[in-house]
Amino acid sequence: KNRRLEKLAHIDGLTEVYNHRYFQNFLEKEVSRADRNEKSISLVMIDVDHFKAFNDVHGHLAGDFILKELCRLIQGNLREYDLLARYGGEEFVVVLPETEKADAKMVAEKLRLCIEDHLFAGPEGEYQITASMGVASIQPVKDTFKRNDLIDFADKAMYESKRKGRNRVTVYTSRKKWFGKGS
Repeated sequence: KNRRLEKLAHIDGLTEVYNHRYFQNFLEKEVSRADRNEKSISLVMIDVDHFKAFNDVHGHLAGDFILKELCRLIQGNLREYDLLARYGGEEFVVVLPETEKADAKMVAEKLRLCIEDHLFAGPEGEYQITASMGVASIQPVKDTFKRNDLIDFADKAMYESKRKGRNRVTVYTSRKKWFGKGS
């Protein structure tokens, strides 16, 4: 019974991945752990491209199917100690403990390609979607960033991906340079 209540408190009802509150707590602990162990930590923010338009054309049931299938797809491409959570709406975050910026970019690019190439075949039809991603990393030995800074940087990088045409990965650097790759 306690396990069921804990699941209800930490899991998003639709996508069955961790919810926003759990993500915030997990990230706080992981940033502290990274600081203590002098290890890097990275965050990938993911936003489904043109999701409102998708819902308008195909309906909310198809949109719900996409979000569930997307989470299944992403989860299948992560390490067991990485965390996938729903940030809100059609936005998701992936916490990559002990992962430096270059490796986080490779993970995000792998996820982007996996999403782009996946045929989302559901009861209502078959769909193809893309996602824009932002990557941010901190190395506690060098950086003085906190949890909210990491979220803000990943969010800014994701919006830069959208600004540059969507379906791409952009990496945030503290020097205000954008490093992106897309299709």
